[in-house]
Amino acid sequence: MNDSNLQQIIHPSLLKRKIIHFDLDAFFAAVEIRDNPRLKGQPLIIGGMPNERGVVATASYEARKFGIHSAMSSAQAKKLCPQAIFLKPRFDAYSSASAEVFKILTNYCSIIEPMSLDEAYLDVTNISHQTSATKIAENIRHEIFLKTKLTASAGIAPNKMIAKIASDLNKPNGFAVIKPQFCFPFMQTLPLKKVPFIGPVTSRKFASHNLFTCSDVFRIGKNYIIENFGPNAEWVYDKACGIDESEVITTHVRKSYGEEETFIKDIINYSDKINMLKKMVASLSEYLLKKNISFKTVTIKIKYSNFTVKTKSKSFPLYFFEKNILEKISLQLLEEMNCEKVPLRLMGVSVSNVINKKDLQQETLFGDYI
Repeated sequence: MNDSNLQQIIHPSLLKRKIIHFDLDAFFAAVEIRDNPRLKGQPLIIGGMPNERGVVATASYEARKFGIHSAMSSAQAKKLCPQAIFLKPRFDAYSSASAEVFKILTNYCSIIEPMSLDEAYLDVTNISHQTSATKIAENIRHEIFLKTKLTASAGIAPNKMIAKIASDLNKPNGFAVIKPQFCFPFMQTLPLKKVPFIGPVTSRKFASHNLFTCSDVFRIGKNYIIENFGPNAEWVYDKACGIDESEVITTHVRKSYGEEETFIKDIINYSDKINMLKKMVASLSEYLLKKNISFKTVTIKIKYSNFTVKTKSKSFPLYFFEKNILEKISLQLLEEMNCEKVPLRLMGVSVSNVINKKDLQQETLFGDYI
């Protein structure tokens, strides 16, 4: 089948929407460089320190040239780039910059689905008659840089999946447009591992059948996929053909979940504090399990007898949900707060940067990585 014939295959869903996917470039690193211009041009790594059991949250493009990527251990990153500059994350600064960007987005479009601090989908179908989706994306990128000094890459396409892939094509500070008639041939050029939600586990299963690209999957046919991988694998065939009918969801999503308790009497004994924290973690974990929630950030809150409040948080680049990991991180944070001998009148544990597990593939979860 030649390219001209491939271009004739246009699924009806590709004519329904105009979607823009925005992705801020190396966001954490970009904020650090903006706030400290002396870091410009340096291999910069944001995350845990290399002498700790930390991981890379993000890296500047200069660091990425050495093969450094998110979720890599900081120790391994140090080996790959000994001259790299390591900085611990400043989430307050990143949240503030993100809020500025999303304020700009809402000035252009009301149908927005935030995916993280630095990523969002916009459905501009109903406003693109005023100006093209491409022009909207360009205006937004220009205003983001003008007001925040940060760059954003954009992908414009008829659905979320292809828009996300497109936003990565010309990074950093670029954009790509995939029109409906070119979606199918565009997808056929891609390896399966480049398709959102098709992770390493799924890729390996398909590779065992010599299916490495979207083109391979299309040519082998939907019946073969269902017969050999089960009916639940039909979505892989659809995505390989460029089909993604998911909508941009603007419903308000709860941002955090937590347990908190004010004690009748101040707790002084450290073992009592540990036991109380374990109890709260168990209760919170049970609730999160029922709600199918995964998360990236854990926060501990304490209030002294003089009503002074302190909090301490730790975030990770990947999602997780396991009770034992949540307990381990919570106890580490409590220890770092040096409250062994200080009377406490309140204690709390919470998680944020949350997502429903049904929106994640299992292989993208943090698991027992730490």
